[in-house]
Amino acid sequence: MPYLSSRFDITFIRRTRGLWSKTFGVFWKILKSKGDIIHVNYALQDAYLVDKLKPNLDILHVHGSDVRWAIHSKKYGWIVKSNLRNAEKTLYSTPDLESLVKKYRPDAIYQPTPIRTTVFKQKENYNDPPQALYFKLSYEKPPFRLMELLGKHGIALKVKDRDVPYDLIPSTLSNFDIYIDRFTIPSLSKTCLEAMSCGLATIDYRHEVKLPETVAHLSDASNVKDVGAINRDFVEENHEAGKIAEMLAKIWEETL
Repeated sequence: MPYLSSRFDITFIRRTRGLWSKTFGVFWKILKSKGDIIHVNYALQDAYLVDKLKPNLDILHVHGSDVRWAIHSKKYGWIVKSNLRNAEKTLYSTPDLESLVKKYRPDAIYQPTPIRTTVFKQKENYNDPPQALYFKLSYEKPPFRLMELLGKHGIALKVKDRDVPYDLIPSTLSNFDIYIDRFTIPSLSKTCLEAMSCGLATIDYRHEVKLPETVAHLSDASNVKDVGAINRDFVEENHEAGKIAEMLAKIWEETL
């Protein structure tokens, strides 16, 4: 949003997971809202209420659980499908969502996850031996053999709860050399992309088949630094927030 606020007057409609907030609360906020474009970041009740209460559901932006899981639900799946069909434009944020979304919206647009590379800066110092970080997830644990391999190659692993304030995430990531991402979902998480922007090497779903080779390679601090530099370049090229904001600005302008 910092990249768009000079060109657009942006109002956020926020809600929590509380029963009132996600039902009558968001109903009232949407009803009273005003704007030339309504961009909704979830394909369940938020988008459905916009579709019913406003002239158009202008932009539906899906990010994961709504089309990975909720769309298959007997209770909520029809809402997701209805929203996908009725939105003027549909965006999706990770490549693995393409086949799920385009089944209902062949014209859906890939809008990569934006990363603020000026905040998540390239780290300067690397530990030798390398140190790895893993944030606990509610839906998976890292493969046990990965834990064994890290120990075998002398890579210290820190497992942390996801209770780190967001403004401390850049410095937290930069204290480590390797980020262990999720394996259940075949896409890179936002935190993984932020770690890559900081110059960390990663171990993620792409490496599951060749975990022994990957861990052995990353046990050498010089290899970690080289991989980290490649990761930084990848994020700057494909996920830099200013570039993604420009993509979104064009979509908004076309929608007006």
